[in-house]
Amino acid sequence: MLDEERSMEERFDRWVMVSIGMARFEEHLVSLIQDMGQLDADLCAFDARIVKADPEQMNAIYSFDSVQHHRTQSYLWVLGAYEILRTLAQRIREGQSDDSPDVGEKIKDARDRFARVRVPLAKFEAAGRYKATDNHIAYPGVDLTYGIAWQMNDNEVISRQELSDAFLEALEFMRASKLIRHEM
Repeated sequence: MLDEERSMEERFDRWVMVSIGMARFEEHLVSLIQDMGQLDADLCAFDARIVKADPEQMNAIYSFDSVQHHRTQSYLWVLGAYEILRTLAQRIREGQSDDSPDVGEKIKDARDRFARVRVPLAKFEAAGRYKATDNHIAYPGVDLTYGIAWQMNDNEVISRQELSDAFLEALEFMRASKLIRHEM
């Protein structure tokens, strides 16, 4: 097995681990997060191919796997992931879980990071707190380190993988916090 394949398999395993505790919010979240995790691993694998490709390989990638399709899947992944984070933040805020305030804050921070990209993708306007600095459209492109990304303003690019990492880390934090409380 290639290192890249192993890395994506490990990434998906992380999604499976965090999905297990999500039934306490909504039974459907378990399979949804696993599905989102599988799509994330697939998108990360394709991003890795784009980032590592030399110009000759890039032509093969464009003709074999549509970068346009990949960009669209990335766009839809961001919209869906945001909705999961929004729901979790709302349920925690409304006291529908026994999660500590620091877990709620971690989920809210991830949600807010997503919102910065999601609002211009979905509404064609800058997110509220970034109206003075960001474009009204998150222009798609490729970050040479992470793959598919969006240009927020003249100086800032946010990659889908960066958002995915923030989402996964927030869910891992939530899971670890829950496990620690059960051990006490």
